[in-house]
Amino acid sequence: MNRRQSLACLSALAGQALFPVVLERFGLASIALAQDPDGWQPELLSPEQGRLLAEIVETIIPETDTPGAKAARVHVFVDLVLKHCVPAAEQEAVRTALDGIGGSFMQAAAPVRQAQLARIDAAAFRLLKELTLVGYFTSEIGATRALAYDAVPGEYRGCIDLQPGQRAWATR
Repeated sequence: MNRRQSLACLSALAGQALFPVVLERFGLASIALAQDPDGWQPELLSPEQGRLLAEIVETIIPETDTPGAKAARVHVFVDLVLKHCVPAAEQEAVRTALDGIGGSFMQAAAPVRQAQLARIDAAAFRLLKELTLVGYFTSEIGATRALAYDAVPGEYRGCIDLQPGQRAWATR
């Protein structure tokens, strides 16, 4: 076993130790979504709130020249983290915030959606935004298509010139 394989195994072990239920359920949900894209059932949220959450994460990180948060299945990740890693009071604050958004959000244009999100509870929105960013930029899509991917450990380049508009770096 070389150093790269050792680090990959240790990273997987650490991730599994910290979030075993979330990682297992996210993997199972990803398999189910690949087979039936409309078949996802949220664990914490109601099905209506789950559909709304998918649109909220897509509003936070929309599709541009890279896939958006919905394509990366960030809504599944957010639901699982809320269910298994967030205290009950914060879970309830998020559910209340989702209920307060209303059904018009789903059909609204991006500026209207952003305005509606700005009106919800600040703590709930901050949590949703944080989980969306973590979920997206640690997903395969976020790490390889939205960020510039450079496998680490790799060769050492002590001085790298940055180009205008260059993306930030993601490491594995």
